[in-house]
Amino acid sequence: MLRTIWAGFIAVLVTIPLALATLAVAALKSNARLIDGIIWLWATSIIRAAGIQLRAENTDVIDRKQRYIIIANHHSYFDIPCIFAAIPQPIRFMAKISLFKIPIFGWAIGRAGFIPIDRKNRRTAVKSFELAVDRIRKGNTVVVFPEEGRSRERAMRPFQRGGFLLALRSGLPILPVAIVGTFDVFPANAKRVKPGPVTIKVGTPILTEGLTVREKDRLLNESREQILSMLNPHPATSAPRS
Repeated sequence: MLRTIWAGFIAVLVTIPLALATLAVAALKSNARLIDGIIWLWATSIIRAAGIQLRAENTDVIDRKQRYIIIANHHSYFDIPCIFAAIPQPIRFMAKISLFKIPIFGWAIGRAGFIPIDRKNRRTAVKSFELAVDRIRKGNTVVVFPEEGRSRERAMRPFQRGGFLLALRSGLPILPVAIVGTFDVFPANAKRVKPGPVTIKVGTPILTEGLTVREKDRLLNESREQILSMLNPHPATSAPRS
């Protein structure tokens, strides 16, 4: 319980001043690289306060000059800071619209280029899609959780197609990412943070340039298979028959 209190205290302590700093920088330039540094500092502060030992694997496949559509599994609120801290990219998320209504924090993520999405309203969802394309044009990598919410179980839920349509529209490569360990640290509906290891595993980029919308299901399946294989690198095999 002490760890949970400490993690919550640090989250509040760093979020407010860093959100104000983001607002100040964004008032001059919304895509300033300094904002990426502020986000990284916020993420690493929260990770350390929670007692997470963060590792990243296969990040050498990431081209620092290339931008991506990151497709990742989603178990915990800590998935977001772990991706920020582990992936060397100027990252923005598609986040539920209610977060943008939080004073200071919501204003900051809006000015920093994060993308509000209201899945219950198709018209605003279309606007969010266009806004994501605009963010990509400004040089950001966009993260999509295709399960559309945190999974309450270890098994991944079905993937929705929106992120793959975004990849096709932008022409950016898809970067599958598996997040291992946050389900044990702080799963959905948990009340206590449990310190432990978290690993961000980066898969093989999947090219989308020149593909048509007919390829969306293939991209979805290929991304899902990569993430599953990273989450379960050594699946149980049946015993040989005698």
